[in-house]
Amino acid sequence: MTTFLDPGTDEGSAAVLAGRLVFATASAAGSAPASVADETTLCLDRLENTLGRLGCGLGDLVKVNCYLSEDSYRSEFWQTWDARFTSLEVRLVRITQVVGIPGGRRVHLDATAVRPEAAA
Repeated sequence: MTTFLDPGTDEGSAAVLAGRLVFATASAAGSAPASVADETTLCLDRLENTLGRLGCGLGDLVKVNCYLSEDSYRSEFWQTWDARFTSLEVRLVRITQVVGIPGGRRVHLDATAVRPEAAA
């Protein structure tokens, strides 16, 4: 069964549950963070919240495509990312691509997680 998560008031995230797989996105849509670090933090917060609504957490991620609008943002993005994931024992595939992101955003996350059996 496939379930689409209603983003509610959080226009910067979306998700679909297909079996135990969760496909989620997160961006800074609807806000204007001052720095790439702030935007990355907001994206990670939204991703974590979205996963939580489906019984998952950041530790359940298996792959994340990280999109940056400019290559010069890479260092600030990864510093913020690494600070968030240091305490988690998660080994996930991370791919960073530089692309045009609509709405003047600098960061966009496209993630895949495996929902724990207990939550299913």
